[in-house]
Amino acid sequence: MIFLIALKLEYRRGIRLLGLGILLHSLIIRGEAHPLHSLAPRDTLGSTKTSVANVSEGILAQIADKIILQSELETEFRNSTDQERQEGRFNPDSGEAFRCMLFEQMILGKMLQRQAELDSLVIAPEEVDNQLDRRIRHFAGMMGGQERLEEFYGKTMPEIREEFRPQIKDMLLSQKMRDKITADVQISPAEVKVYFAKIPYDSLPLVPAEVEIGQLVIKPKAGLENRTLAMDKIQGLRQRILQGESFATLAILYSQDPGSAREGGQLGFFGRGDMVPEFEAVAFRLKPGEVSSVVKTSFGYHIIQLIARRGERIQCRHILIKPPIGSREQSEARSLLDSVRGLLVAGKISFTDAVRKYSDDPETKAFGGMLPPPQGGSMAWPLDQLTPELYYAIEKINEGEYSEVQPYSAPGGEQGFRLVLLRKRSTPHRTSLETDYEKIQNTALQIKRIDKLNRWIENKAKETYVRLTPLAPDCPSIRRWNF
Repeated sequence: MIFLIALKLEYRRGIRLLGLGILLHSLIIRGEAHPLHSLAPRDTLGSTKTSVANVSEGILAQIADKIILQSELETEFRNSTDQERQEGRFNPDSGEAFRCMLFEQMILGKMLQRQAELDSLVIAPEEVDNQLDRRIRHFAGMMGGQERLEEFYGKTMPEIREEFRPQIKDMLLSQKMRDKITADVQISPAEVKVYFAKIPYDSLPLVPAEVEIGQLVIKPKAGLENRTLAMDKIQGLRQRILQGESFATLAILYSQDPGSAREGGQLGFFGRGDMVPEFEAVAFRLKPGEVSSVVKTSFGYHIIQLIARRGERIQCRHILIKPPIGSREQSEARSLLDSVRGLLVAGKISFTDAVRKYSDDPETKAFGGMLPPPQGGSMAWPLDQLTPELYYAIEKINEGEYSEVQPYSAPGGEQGFRLVLLRKRSTPHRTSLETDYEKIQNTALQIKRIDKLNRWIENKAKETYVRLTPLAPDCPSIRRWNF
């Protein structure tokens, strides 16, 4: 749930920029508050009525063959308002309007997914993986690493990914349908100016302080002697397993993967794209109970045992042995990054070239070293979304300058060093065309898209079976759809 709540709240922060009623409808069109399930066409409803009728209480709405439960809405409302309270932005007087917004979001999400399936829209597995990866990296960074995230959920990382994969996929499918409906909507500079001119000056919100940042990461590499020691250890463990010792027991005793070691090395079910390629290439070829040869990945050396298959997903246990990183390797990595920083400060190499040549961070390397915020869109990070480490790294430097080299812990737990580039910094200011044209343009365009989407909803409401029960909130925004 935390991922979906965060998706919604992050988006809300961006759209709140221009206010004026945009928040409600911009959130509605995303359909992110609730897992979206398949919706049957109206003429197939007869075969599904029995299953719906068997749920005797707590139903707020039925959309084709799917239902929205009161408990689902209240859980979403509670989690969302808790987040608002933590940020000091919750207004108790707007509670019912907020509940209506979430309810409308759930209904629309189901309608969008139904149409997406009728139109044969699909979401590729890599799209889901990319979105999941970005979210996990962001929240792991905020919580101090993947191990902390696993502790928070009480699950291994593959189990977390498995839990949220369907929800992320459904969210992306709903979003793709929304984008298809509004694909032909455009806006001219003249329309942007007209839109902005209609906003009273005292209604223009303050834009918070934002930054655009990049990072260059160098991780220490184990020397030959330590790599040999790790290889000898993992091969010895494999031999003990082949001679009859328990894989799970040895994983608990020796594996250096803290997320799975305490579970006897179990990783839970995962699909292709969930693990690094070297690991998957071996794991998916195993037979149940079979133990692999030693597998080398960027994390270290593994042995893998297949537990079970479930369609295109498998469950494994593994043991990880990491080559020790000594003080010499740490010093060499830091010295290299210090040297790179010297070249950057002297202007002898560009940041983009330095990242391409030296960085060990594949995520930011794809963006020329720039660090994309989790909500996507522009590269601007609101200061309150930065991790403490990033905030303090740039606190005392100016635009175009580099932080000092600092220790760095990657979301996967790997240790290294990084420097941070502060490319751009904006101070809090009143919204204006001169400083915020792109954001104003996007908001004006969003309003036009909302108008078109509302027209689509009104038409689809006539051909989609939607029934609101007496328990449903009395929401004016939903009544206008004439369900």
